[in-house]
Amino acid sequence: MRDRVSTRWSLIVMRGPDKRVRQFRMRRRFVVAAPAALLLLFAACLALLQARAAWQLAALERELTEQTVRHQEAIAAKDGQIRALEAEVRELSDQQGELEARLRDLHELERRLEDFFERYGGDGDAPPVGATGLSGADTAGDADTADVHAPPEVTAADMIRMLNADEPDFRTISGMIDDLDRSMAYKIEEARRRKLEADALPSAWPTRSRRITSTWGYRRDPYTGKTAFHAGIDIAGRKGDPVYAAGDGMVEDTGSDASRGRYIVIKHRNGLRSLYYHLSAVEVEPGDAVKRGGRIGALGSSGRSTGPHLHFGVEADGESVNPLNYLELVKED
Repeated sequence: MRDRVSTRWSLIVMRGPDKRVRQFRMRRRFVVAAPAALLLLFAACLALLQARAAWQLAALERELTEQTVRHQEAIAAKDGQIRALEAEVRELSDQQGELEARLRDLHELERRLEDFFERYGGDGDAPPVGATGLSGADTAGDADTADVHAPPEVTAADMIRMLNADEPDFRTISGMIDDLDRSMAYKIEEARRRKLEADALPSAWPTRSRRITSTWGYRRDPYTGKTAFHAGIDIAGRKGDPVYAAGDGMVEDTGSDASRGRYIVIKHRNGLRSLYYHLSAVEVEPGDAVKRGGRIGALGSSGRSTGPHLHFGVEADGESVNPLNYLELVKED
């Protein structure tokens, strides 16, 4: 039993035919244990390699996850930028539409104002100084105001061209539109003022007839035959012909007396009054507002009159002036 346990294995090493032979004796346990140890060592190395590979794979997975998260965040940021750009583009498109609409409105307004000024005339058609009661100082003040409110150099057409540029500056264009809008508002106010001034002038013929039988100034009185001042013009007509207000205003007085017959006095702007004498009928009352061309009475021969006619007079600040200075301001049909 002891001999079998102590049995040893011999390992003979021969380095060559003429070399010395070496013999190594090993126990049986060693011979059996050595391969097992080698196997264990190989298994341990393999397990180490697998662990290292698993660690590297986990690291790669973590890096891939982080890159995926970063890519998703970048995509989300890009999507947000795209949405913001789309919203900005929509807003710019809306602004462009609004600006184009405003420009079209302003362009149409500008055209209408030009037509208005052509119809009612510019400074050249204004009444002479003194005829309306305006002084030189007032005229100079109006000139200064006109310079302050001078319209901008750019027109609606210029802004439309800027709007259609590759990269339009909406802020600049909007400011230009505001300037033009203010200019148009000033033009409208100026046109309204001019229209009020023009309509208030007693410059519309008060009768259908244009035949003047007696002018303003000194003449021979038909009753006395002496030279006397005639404070108006006499317009011939038929009894009952309509008499119209020569301008916008308010009826200041009506009545009847032996000299003027039935009469009407209308108060206008700037200290002007128009007088209508020898009427056969008065169709307005004091305090009534009358419009230019509106019927106020009927032509007649009441009072100190030699036949049917209208005595038409104009006063400026209480002084009689030649009515033809006003009637000639308007081109009659």
